[in-house]
This record gives sequence, C-alpha cells and structure tokens, in this order.
Amino acid sequence: MAAKAGNLADILTNDFLCCQICLGEFQEPKALPCLHTYCLKCLTQFIQETSPTRRADPGTMFQCAVCREDTRVPNGGVKAFKTNHHITSLFDAVLANKKQTDTTSSQSLRNRESIVKQPTCERHQKEILFYCTNCNEAICIICNGTTHKHHQSTDLSEAAKRQKSQIRDQLKRLEINLKSKEQTANKFHKHSETINTTKVELLKKIDQTASDLQKKIASHAQQLKQEVTTRCHQQSKTLEAELSNFDMQIGVLKSMKQFAEKILQHGQDAEVVMLQKNVTTKLAELEKQESDITVLQKVCSTKITVHTRKINPTFGKVEQTSQSTPRPRHPFISLSSAAPTLINSFKVQSSENGALFSITADPESITADPETGHLTVAEFNTNNVKTYNVNGELQQPVISCNQPQDVLYLDNGNLLVSVSGDGEVWEVSPDQQIVRKHKVKGCRGIAVTSDGNRVITLTEPGNERVIIMTPSGDIIREIKYDFKNLKYFTYPLYVTVTPNDNIVVSDCWKKCVFIFSVDGQLLHKYSGSGEGQLSFPQGVCVDGLGQIIVADCHNHHIQLLSPKCQFIRHLITKDQCLCEPMAVALTPDGHLAVTQRDNTVKIFAF
Repeated sequence: MAAKAGNLADILTNDFLCCQICLGEFQEPKALPCLHTYCLKCLTQFIQETSPTRRADPGTMFQCAVCREDTRVPNGGVKAFKTNHHITSLFDAVLANKKQTDTTSSQSLRNRESIVKQPTCERHQKEILFYCTNCNEAICIICNGTTHKHHQSTDLSEAAKRQKSQIRDQLKRLEINLKSKEQTANKFHKHSETINTTKVELLKKIDQTASDLQKKIASHAQQLKQEVTTRCHQQSKTLEAELSNFDMQIGVLKSMKQFAEKILQHGQDAEVVMLQKNVTTKLAELEKQESDITVLQKVCSTKITVHTRKINPTFGKVEQTSQSTPRPRHPFISLSSAAPTLINSFKVQSSENGALFSITADPESITADPETGHLTVAEFNTNNVKTYNVNGELQQPVISCNQPQDVLYLDNGNLLVSVSGDGEVWEVSPDQQIVRKHKVKGCRGIAVTSDGNRVITLTEPGNERVIIMTPSGDIIREIKYDFKNLKYFTYPLYVTVTPNDNIVVSDCWKKCVFIFSVDGQLLHKYSGSGEGQLSFPQGVCVDGLGQIIVADCHNHHIQLLSPKCQFIRHLITKDQCLCEPMAVALTPDGHLAVTQRDNTVKIFAF
C-alpha cells in the first residue's frame, strides 16, 4: 500500500502539480480565467516574451500557453491573478504523503482532510468560512464583518454544495460537448484517411491512363509505318515497270536512229525508197503510245503523306468539388450567464391593395431555414406562411393555407406545415409544390424525429394527444394516457424533439412541459416553482446539448431547462424588452428567434 501511495503521489505531481511552462513543480500557482495554472514567475516571463508589447503591465493582452485563449492582465498586474488554492492544497497533501509513505499507509491521500492545509484569506491570512453572494467571493470572518459587512453572505459549505451542483450540471453539458467534439474529430481522421486513399487511387488512375495512351499511340504509329511501307513498295513496283518499258522504247528508238542514219549515208536510192515506208510506220506506232509527260504525271503524281494531328498532352484535369455538409438539426447556442443582446426586431406585416399596414397576424410559429438562415413564420390569422430575412424583408412567394399553426424545415429542404384550419399536414417543396398532404384532425404542433417520422400534437376536444406518424401518413404510436389511464394533456400546443429523439411537449392550459421517450414513456415533466413557475408555456425548442428553451407567454420570459426538465435560469425576461413570447427557434448561427403576440419577431444573441 505504501508503494501504491508513493506511486499515486508521483502521478499527481507529474500530472497536476507541474507548470506547463517550466515543467517543474508549481511556485506561487496563478490561475487564468481559462482555468490553466502557471507559476507566477513563469507566467510573468511568458507574457513579457509573447505579448505584442513585450511587457506584463496591467491591461496587456496575451494568449494562454495551452489553449491560446486571449487573456488580459488584471489591474493589479500578474500577481492579481487568483492563486490556485486547490493546487496549493494538493501539493501540501502530496508532500505530507511522501513523508508518511515509509511509516504507514493509513495516513495516505485518503486522509487528505487531516493533511491538507485549508485555503486562507489572502488579505487577513484567516481561514475562509463564508461566501459573499454579492461579490461571488470566498471570504474570512474578518472580511465578513468589514468590507462585506452589508453584503449577503452564506456558509461556505452551503455555497460549495450549490456550486458543486451547478458544476455537475455544467460537467454533463461539457461531457455532451466533448463527445460531440470527439465524434467530429473522428470524422476528421476518417476523412484524412479517405484523402490519402483517394490520392493513391487517383495517382494510380493517372499512371494507368497515361500507360494506356502510350500503348495506343505506339500501336497506331506502328500501323502508320506499316501502311507507309506497303504503299511506297507498291509505287516502287509501278515505277520499275514503267522504267523498264521506257528502257525498251529507248532501245528501239536508238536502233531506228542508227538504221536511218546508215541509210542516209550509205543507202542507194532504191533502198531509201523501199525502207522509208517501214521507218514511217514504225515511228507512227511509237507516236501512238502515251506521251512521256502523261506517263510521268501518271506515275509520279501520286504522293504518299501522313496526316498527323497535334496531340493534346492534357488527357484530363483535376477538379475539387465541395460536398455540402448538412447543418445540424439542433444548433449549439452559447448560453452564458451574460445578458442577451437584441440584434434585430421587426414587425410581421401584410399588404392589401398596395397599402402596407400592421395587422393581428398572430405569429403562432417560427422556424429557421438551415441553409439560408431565413425565418419562416406561420401567421394564423392571415392564413399565410411567410418567409423573412434576418432584416425583416419579406421573401417571395407566400404560402396560403387555412390557419397555419406550425412550420418546420426538413433535411431535404422541404417545409412541413400544420394547417389546423383544414386538419391537414402539408409537405411543401422549395418551389411551392405540395409534395404530400395528410388528413390529421386537430393538428397543432409538429416535429420530426431523426428517422423522419412526424410528431404531431392534437387538440381535438376530448381526444387531446400526441401521435407519431410515418412520412407516408401511417400512425405508428399515440401518446395520450398514463399507466393509470389518466389523460396527460389538456391542450398540447407545441412540440419539439431532442437530439436523442425524446419528445418535448408544452401544454399551455396544464401549465406544464412533458418529456416522453419515442416509444411513449413519460420521462420527465416540469411546471416549475418560485421564479421558475410556468404560467402559460407555449413555444419550445432544444439546442445541440438537449437543453430545452420554453416561451412562457404570460410571464414575459424565456426559460432554460436541463435535458431532464430542471430549471436552470431565465434566458430572456421583460427587462430585455420581451413581451408575451409565443414561439421560439434557433437559427443556424446560434441566435434565438422569438415571435411575440404583438406581431413582432425578435432575434437575440448570447
């Protein structure tokens, strides 16, 4: 056991008690806002070496050595960064453990409470016993009676208990986010392998294509050579035959010439008269043959040529195409504790006879186009579904239908519309064609699971329920009664689906939010209490972590619930210019769009 304890102490020293700059044990550990810790001396030197000003004065900006987060030196200089008491306590525990390893294993790290030196107040060097809720600061008994005398304080253990609970909730969100990041990283690795595989295949294809072309060119060249050789041989034979004929004619002419010359020189008159007729006849026969020019043209006018084409050396080209990656159905939203920022607000309006005027459109639902970010609004009273850009400019065309209650974009770009006035659910293509239409009496809210099934809330009097329907219109499940055969719902109006396909339903008359599994089992429900008490819950949506965003109309605020329907905090309140929110939707860039009963659409950033 002593050996194991010693090993554990070494592991703690190597993994947690070493500065990432000097790689030695911490000396005066200072924690940055990003939670990474460094020695005071190392941090000062690091800032001086890496900051643009080459100084470590208050206000100097630098990047954390580990995570590269931009950080500002506080007003008190580098020393003003908070001391990491946890590191100090752990260091003391390791030192004490190393001293006691050879004596007994019972006083190892398991007895940390008796070994660890409790953090003390930096100002008074007294034990920290209280927590000031006004300043969010741990304080000692002297601080509590002096500088924090008129502040609200609580026992340190109670504050730690609450904050541990908050940290656990944040840790769950962190684990979900970490899992998502790891999955994305794995996809990057797989894509990197695909790139290398594609490279090898393409290089092989290029070599093979080039080799095939070389073979075809060589084969064709051989054919041309053979054809040239054959034709030249034929022309040579013809030429030889004609040349032989001319040689014979030349011989005859020479012989006649010699004979005629002899007759002229030595022949008697009688011989000249007798032979003249023979010479004339022979010459006439020779003259009847083709002229020399004709024969020459006939034989020599044929010319052999090879018509070659200019070979294009580029037998292909490299192209890079981008495959569109579908945006996530549930965008991630930065839900920090800071107050949201209203980045835009516009009125839902209608046009009649060329006059533009505000009407009671009753914008029951809103959804964001995952590709363009445009906002599509179901205007119940105007019998229209309209799309606006983020600046509030109306986009054409407008979908006309009888009392549209809810709208939602599908992954294929089509739009689902719950047409409550006709008791129908439409699937509309981007070119405004109705692709599918199903009769669903009493239909209200609509959502879609990951496998494409439709989740629809129904408010048919006496038969209020939630149904799950296939894209072809077959109902595969109903959610209506609990195990005691009691009705769940009074008026289920809005619905959404979490990343793990749980179904979230808001019931405004029952003042409750339900979470069901996809097989219809009730998992959680929430009506709230105290500041989280629901009054008239309407629109609901979820983010990529499964957190639930609820529009509480009569309370004039937006609530944030955990994936298990636990109150976290108010996201937006009346203080942020919110009035009777009806529907909520997350935009692709992580902003929150809200419709209000006064025909206003507001977009908030966090």
